[in-house]
Amino acid sequence: MSADKETKPPSPAMLRRLLAEYGHERALAAAAGVITVIAAGAELLPHWFVRGAINYLQGWLGAGPITIWPFVACIVLGSLLLNVLRLTVGVARTELSTRISNQLRKRTYEAVQRHSLTYHKRTTSGDLIARSTADVQQMARFIHFAVFGTADVAVFLAGAVVLLLTIDWRFALVALSPVPVAVFLTIRLGAKVRPVWRESRDAYGEVTTALQENIAGARVVRAFAQEPAEEAKFTDRIDLFLGKVLSAIEYWVTHMIAPNFLFGAVMPLAVLYGGYLALDGQVQTGDVVFAFFVVQPVQRRLRHILEMVDTYQRAGAGAERVYEVLDAEPDIRSKPGARPMPAPADAGVPAVAFEGACFAYEPEKPVLQDVSFEVRAGDTVGIVGHTGSGKSTLISLIPRFHDPTAGRVLIHGTDARDIQLEELRRSVGIIFQETFLFSATIRENIAYGRPDAGPEAIEAAAEAAQAHEFILELEDGYETIIGERGVTLSGGQAQRIAIARAVLLDPSVLIMDDATASVDSETERQIRDTMRRVAEGRTNFIVAHRVSSVAHAARVLVLEDGRIAEQGTHAELMALGGIYRRMCDQQFAGKRDDVRGEPQ
Repeated sequence: MSADKETKPPSPAMLRRLLAEYGHERALAAAAGVITVIAAGAELLPHWFVRGAINYLQGWLGAGPITIWPFVACIVLGSLLLNVLRLTVGVARTELSTRISNQLRKRTYEAVQRHSLTYHKRTTSGDLIARSTADVQQMARFIHFAVFGTADVAVFLAGAVVLLLTIDWRFALVALSPVPVAVFLTIRLGAKVRPVWRESRDAYGEVTTALQENIAGARVVRAFAQEPAEEAKFTDRIDLFLGKVLSAIEYWVTHMIAPNFLFGAVMPLAVLYGGYLALDGQVQTGDVVFAFFVVQPVQRRLRHILEMVDTYQRAGAGAERVYEVLDAEPDIRSKPGARPMPAPADAGVPAVAFEGACFAYEPEKPVLQDVSFEVRAGDTVGIVGHTGSGKSTLISLIPRFHDPTAGRVLIHGTDARDIQLEELRRSVGIIFQETFLFSATIRENIAYGRPDAGPEAIEAAAEAAQAHEFILELEDGYETIIGERGVTLSGGQAQRIAIARAVLLDPSVLIMDDATASVDSETERQIRDTMRRVAEGRTNFIVAHRVSSVAHAARVLVLEDGRIAEQGTHAELMALGGIYRRMCDQQFAGKRDDVRGEPQ
């Protein structure tokens, strides 16, 4: 958290932006506002009728039979009207805040989808979840109370002032004297408590991050028997969050004593002064009772002002975090006037070409340096290298998960940055090392890239990925719900589903990012055979730690420290006796047959 966020006072720009959220539901906001104003004015009616009834009784006392039923009827009807209005405005305000908060969550979710992988590397998923849920909820509370609460206070207070002044201006001044002082203290308090609420929202983001990581890494936690350590870590973060919240509440409560004391002290004085005026004949008994009944709601509404200021501080702190997500410009997006995906050019133009491509997550730490090579349509290129050599980063430049910091990547002779992003990514199929499957049916997982695909196309993709047979052996076949992250399938089965998902997309470029790293040797052999089948007719990139996965490639690139250290066919690199040969000797000593392959 930056220092300026900890110390700056409430921003008028932030307030205007929060209020602008009402614009998404103008009709409902206007209706709720009108009903709120009417309800605030209607609350004065029963008190005014009670005043009239008491004064009427006082004036006719001892003068014979009197009729007060009209006053009683007015009091009952006024109370009934008030309750109906309160119920109506409560429903309208709740619906309004719910609709707007749902829109905020949708916009935040869409913003998260737009942001690049670089953004997600800088921001934890738990913090993004906290911003999309708890922080949006704080904004929703403000939307529910802000304008309507202010309107309610303003209308009721104005009506009370006018009616009290019609009774006696001196009495009105005494009864309402705490109002300006209480408002001043409330606003001053709100400006100071906001940074504390911002700290509490950040602390809540850390709590959510710890929870999300623990759930996602449940198997690792249990495998290393770290449940007590994780519980202690989570407790520390919960305690930190609790401490921040309690600090804000303690500060708020202790500083509310002054305005509450003012009302507590002035109220008896106002009643005594009113009694004196009544005895002196300057006001009537009903006037004093009316003042007593009205000053209490005024005091209650000033407490509402305190609550509204507190709500704004919480909402402002949450809004800062939500708008940070909404306002951040995506690092990767389609340029204005971007072209459709180019068709394959003539034989002399490579399908994919890297020209002096460089990349760095941080300027002083380059990951790729001056990478140049060309791949013809239909060729298979293997990419190997030690951990951290830049293999996955290299192929991530093709679908523009990242853009080169220097140089360029060409697709059919066109700079990838000049191609419409969605079309580019639909033309590039990727099978990741870490297979991610959604908690849905097998059919839905395979059709993820093409939701409109028919059953025949889905099953054909599964057959190509050699997944059709084991799918049919499942109890519900293609309608089997495979569970979160595919936990109900073996590693090899999950990987075949991922291959089928990529095949159904029918991409012209297929990337296999270490797709066999997490399976045993036999499963690796089966998946390798499957990938060779689905690679036919496509331009293929195979990233691998195991040399056996790339031995059949038309060309193999060997990366070291972000540069192409060696390149050639398997046989050429073996004869060279360099890095590739050493990797092969280390991995397959005595098992040379496993790495023989013919170039494609």
